[in-house]
This record gives sequence, C-alpha cells and structure tokens, in this order.
Amino acid sequence: MRRPRSSAPRIIVVSRRHLRKGLWIDYVGEAHLDLLIGLGARPVIVPVAAGTPALLADYAREMDGLLLVEGEDIEPERYRAAPASARLVEATHPLKDEIEFRLCRLALRRTLPVLGICRGAQILNAIGGGTLYADVGKEMPSQLTHRAEGARYHRLRHALTILPGTPLARWYGRTRILVNSYHHQGIKTLARRFRPMAHAGDGLIEGLYDPAAPFVVGVQFHPERMADDDAGHRKIFKALVTAAKRSASAG
Repeated sequence: MRRPRSSAPRIIVVSRRHLRKGLWIDYVGEAHLDLLIGLGARPVIVPVAAGTPALLADYAREMDGLLLVEGEDIEPERYRAAPASARLVEATHPLKDEIEFRLCRLALRRTLPVLGICRGAQILNAIGGGTLYADVGKEMPSQLTHRAEGARYHRLRHALTILPGTPLARWYGRTRILVNSYHHQGIKTLARRFRPMAHAGDGLIEGLYDPAAPFVVGVQFHPERMADDDAGHRKIFKALVTAAKRSASAG
C-alpha cells in the first residue's frame, strides 16, 4: 500500500555493535538520529545481528533512503586490496559489511538517496569499483592528522578545499571549510561513477557524489558532530531527507 505523501520518509541506518558485560549491544549515535528526526525523517535502525541478512528484503521494501555511518575497517577483499595493504587493516566486522553492502546495492539499484559518512563514503567507493587505503597514515605520506585520538577528535580540525559546482559548494557556499577527522581508511582510487567534491590539504578525497543520481553523496568527515558549527553541516542531512521525501512520494 502506498503511504500518504505527508508521512515521514523512512531512512535506514545500520547499527554498530559493542560488547558490554559479555553481551552485544547495538547502537547508533544519537547525533545522527536527532538530525534525521529534527528534519522530518523517521530513522529505522537495522541491527547487526545474525538473523538480519534474511530480513534485508523486508527492510528494503520500507526504505526511502539510506544513511551509512561509521564503524570498523572494511574487509580488504571488498575493495581488492593488495596483500601488503591488506595486512594494515585493523578490526573488521564481516557481518556489518554484508548488511551495509547489500542494503547499499539495493538502494543504488532503486535510485534511492544514499548518504555515506566516513566508513559510509568508503563503502560507496568500494561498491563502485574504487579502492581504499587500508591505513591512510602508513600508505599516504602526509603532514595531516587524519585520525585524531581521544578528546582531540572533537577539537582538532583540518582544512578542506571544496570544488566549485559540486553539491558541497552549494551547501556551504564557499570553497574552504574546517572539518574534524577520525578515520583509519580512506579513498585511494575514486570509482568511475563518482566525482570528487573536496580534498584535504594532502590531496585525500574527502567528498564524493554521483552526478547521474538524484542523491548519492559521501563525505569522509563527520558533519553530525559539527552541526552547530556551520549551517552547511545540517544542509547535508537536509538534502538527504528532502531526497528521501521525494522517494517516499514517488513510491
């Protein structure tokens, strides 16, 4: 049954697992959820549980948009890593990979809006056939800190250069912004379907989009953690929700 046009679009977010007192706890950062709800969307949290893959078709039927967020390193076979690079991979989560890669492929096949943040941007690039640095700090010579530890994560910023004519340029209204940084992996070779939107000072791609899709966007930084610093950070989420509303109305 087609939902009314006024209904909130359903945006799927896959959880992350944490071991607490011998039991797995699934969670999604509240900053993501607050933004989605505040902008009129309905987040649907998909757990990283053993039975979830069998339910993905059901989740996909209710999906108006997909938000891919942070998590463990992506398994090297997902992006054809060379053996020397693959040895630099840290903790992975094969089940989370399976769930998110399958949901992302379903969303792209149906031309649903997808926003990838940090690991999510890397998933988009891997699905498109691009490659990743397994460890940015060891594989890419740079003076920048891409993996700020502890409390420094919330304070440390580095500059991004935004390319004119891209969605990021429209959302921020300028070509230079300061962003946070906490990632072990990063985009090495950009998939052919994507265009870059922003680069760090060392040349690392920190924003990508598909110009042929209604809304497929990836950013390496965390706009949800800086939403009060700059209106552009909120506009990224607003664009996702707007695109999901169009999908819900069309469906």
